[in-house]
Amino acid sequence: MNIFTRFVKSLYSPKEVAKYRFLGIGKTIFYVFIIMFISILPGIYHFSKMAATALEEGKQVFLEDLPSFTISNGDLISKQSSPIIIPKNNVTIVFDPTGDLSTNDVQEKGNSVGLLKHEFVIVANGQVQTFPYTALENMKVTNKDIDSFINSLKGVMWIAIPIIFLFYYLFVSALGFIKISIFAGIGALFAQTLGRKLSYRQGWRLSAHSITLSTIFFMLMDLLNTGVPGGMFIDWFVSLLFLYLTIREIPKPKIDA
Repeated sequence: MNIFTRFVKSLYSPKEVAKYRFLGIGKTIFYVFIIMFISILPGIYHFSKMAATALEEGKQVFLEDLPSFTISNGDLISKQSSPIIIPKNNVTIVFDPTGDLSTNDVQEKGNSVGLLKHEFVIVANGQVQTFPYTALENMKVTNKDIDSFINSLKGVMWIAIPIIFLFYYLFVSALGFIKISIFAGIGALFAQTLGRKLSYRQGWRLSAHSITLSTIFFMLMDLLNTGVPGGMFIDWFVSLLFLYLTIREIPKPKIDA
């Protein structure tokens, strides 16, 4: 049975998946790698799009929206006499060479980037990262320098992104194998409760296919940028329910008269 057929049947048929307990372990491991790759495709798409957009908007912000400035000796220097706040699509830019605003003021803007008097601030999903200008040591940075830096980033972005996602893919795959291994142990308990004969290795094969439905569902939600409350609970519940129904389809061992 080819991998596409197994994939489709793993979306709706516990009875068919029950037959996969005799599948070769190599084919099962390959299937897991394919499923994990499919699961990160929306992330690859959204991250690549966001990175390209961020570079374009960053170029516009530093060259057109912000006044001329220089970062030197640990300070942001500009002729601008008052703070500037620029709302963008998904982020707010805060520019303050006066020292009137603090990191907390930037954090209150939600997802934001702040060029403050003495530090650079990034706020993403409530997490705050600050970078003091003193880290630049004796370097002098201007708008034009940042523009050149952004242009250089564009040149390496399409090399860096595949490398980043290769490591991300390996990380997600490792988590997938751990989850399947846990499910295989739970599957052994299901088999004992249902009076079915199932080894751990067979349970691992069934678990690898039982996560398909939940994985594809959350992949589609990621593609649509739609959050799912209690996502991890739903993921585990659906996968374990599918595994339970699959094990129930295994014939009971014959009892000698």
